[in-house]
Amino acid sequence: MKRIKNKSLNYFALLVITGLTLSACKKPEQTNYYQSNGNVLILKVDEKLEAAYEFNLANISLVNDSLPITYQTFSNGINQNTVLQLTPNTDTLLLISSNNFMFYSNPIPTENLQQHQNAIAFDSTNFQVLGGSSTIDLASIWSKIAKLDIVKTYRNSFPSAKIGIQKFIFYEYDPQLGFSVPSEKFLVFLVK
Repeated sequence: MKRIKNKSLNYFALLVITGLTLSACKKPEQTNYYQSNGNVLILKVDEKLEAAYEFNLANISLVNDSLPITYQTFSNGINQNTVLQLTPNTDTLLLISSNNFMFYSNPIPTENLQQHQNAIAFDSTNFQVLGGSSTIDLASIWSKIAKLDIVKTYRNSFPSAKIGIQKFIFYEYDPQLGFSVPSEKFLVFLVK
């Protein structure tokens, strides 16, 4: 009986030591963050960063450090479509059709975008408001993306380039209501 008791104690001690050893091991930090490989970044922002899209265009040519974003609108007789491009490239970045937005790049999962402790300081002179809207709280939008590593990479690569920002109304399906409702969102454009 004593021998069984000692064996049980040995197994229990081994179990406790194994448990303590495993609990002391720290899970390594996530290192599989998204690595930028493009030269144009579009961020979709509302109350938080919703989506990020990166493009690799053949040519980045800025005029007085301003973003030469062009909008070409055409109609197929039923819908009015708008194509967004960064000249002199002919690549379509975004197609807007009947309040539907189609990005010509796969979204980057926002959880794969590395965040830093310190944000890039806000400077309103760095922004170029697009689309004629003057009612954009630039500081508020900037605070939602200023800690992202990818934003720092873009700003460090081309610090004199303007940061484009434009307000859009997106129609998104609300399952509680059973139909799409308008929602104000902002697209932020960075180049490197």
